Amino acid sequence: MNSSLASIKIKQRLSKLDSQDARNLKDFSIEEAVNKAALSWLRRNKHGGNPDREADEVTTQRVDDLQFLLKQDKLSIGNNGPYAETSRLPDDYLYLKRVTPMCTKGVCVYVPLRSHLAEEANVDDLLMNYDTQPSFDFEETFHTLIGNKIRVYHNHDFTIVDVKLIYYRKPLFIHFVDKSKTSDTWEWKDDVAELIIDEAAKILASDIESLNQVALAEKRVTQNN
Repeated sequence: MNSSLASIKIKQRLSKLDSQDARNLKDFSIEEAVNKAALSWLRRNKHGGNPDREADEVTTQRVDDLQFLLKQDKLSIGNNGPYAETSRLPDDYLYLKRVTPMCTKGVCVYVPLRSHLAEEANVDDLLMNYDTQPSFDFEETFHTLIGNKIRVYHNHDFTIVDVKLIYYRKPLFIHFVDKSKTSDTWEWKDDVAELIIDEAAKILASDIESLNQVALAEKRVTQNN
């Protein structure tokens, strides 16, 4: 799929392909609708807001749909009291997937520990509880997200060297206005690209108050999701 073909499909779904009204559907409007549709589709399926309630890794289909957006990065850290705080999250960061702190204690060097996401409000309780406080011996700890940074807690039991981050990145922007980029192949799978086109058509139909086209686009998005 590329933007030139997508533009034709969107106008076709809006019954404007052979009409003079097609001239009134500007490229910047299509561009805004398509990129909004891509983010909406991603957010909905990441959290399981689809009809089957399938979140991002519940089924192989969702894995296939979203795996290309998963990305790994290594974050540097600075120690501060009972935790180590990473550098700022990457610019293309969208959703958290996994945090793995690489830790050292005594002769044990660069050991990965299990770390689970905790609520910032519960940090004090987790640190005071023997069963939940960070432990190098039990190879587990916890982390929180705050200020676009990750705090991984060690409670002075071990040293955190760096943090491996797995996250969903932002989708690449889809161009319609910049004609030099409209022929670029979309990164989305073709079947997902079709769903994004249907979603964009729904947004545009709503903007121009074409209720019949809204209903048809909504039906396609729901049935094929």
